[in-house]
Amino acid sequence: MRYNKRLMFITQDSQTGDYVYHDAIYPVNVTSMGIKSQTAVFGSVKQGRVSVRFQNKVSQRKDYFVIDGHNYLIEKNMTTDRCTTLYGVEYDGRL
Repeated sequence: MRYNKRLMFITQDSQTGDYVYHDAIYPVNVTSMGIKSQTAVFGSVKQGRVSVRFQNKVSQRKDYFVIDGHNYLIEKNMTTDRCTTLYGVEYDGRL
C-alpha cells in the first residue's frame, strides 16, 4: 500500500470559532469510495467520499482534514491496534 498523499488536520477553536491548521503532516493512503462500499459502510451514497489509511494510530475523531487542496469532513473513525482509518466526505464550505 502506498502512502503517497499528505494530510493535514483542521480543528475549530471552541472559544473563538476560528479554524486552526495543525503543523503535523501525515503520509496517508487515500481511496475514493464506490457506491457498493459506501452503502456497506454508511448505508447511503454521497459524492466525494474517501477512506484515508494511516500507517500508525492517530487520535482524531471529528473536525476536518485537507488532502491536495480538498477539504473533507470526518464522518467516521476506525482504529485498530495498529492503524487508523478515517472516512471523510468532501466539504465545500469555507474553512
